[in-house]
Amino acid sequence: YADILSGGCSSTGWGESIIKVLLAKTATDLMGAGQSPAEAARAAIGLLQRRVHGLGGVILLNAAGDVGFAFNTPRMAYAYRVAGGDEVFGV
Repeated sequence: YADILSGGCSSTGWGESIIKVLLAKTATDLMGAGQSPAEAARAAIGLLQRRVHGLGGVILLNAAGDVGFAFNTPRMAYAYRVAGGDEVFGV
């Protein structure tokens, strides 16, 4: 999901649970409400866990190019690079 004013989000995990809480839109809306990408990612995954006991992960990018990610699975592969920066990746 992406919004030109707030940023964008990609999600992965249990699809049915993710759909029930509109995970990517929820995380993006949290950024639009003033949370950093990292805060929004953690809050969205917390909501996924509390509301529907779902498992998943998100990676977010706000309109300024800041990145955040969170997951409640044993691991989640992720990678990103911002302008002028190094690659960041992990599993």
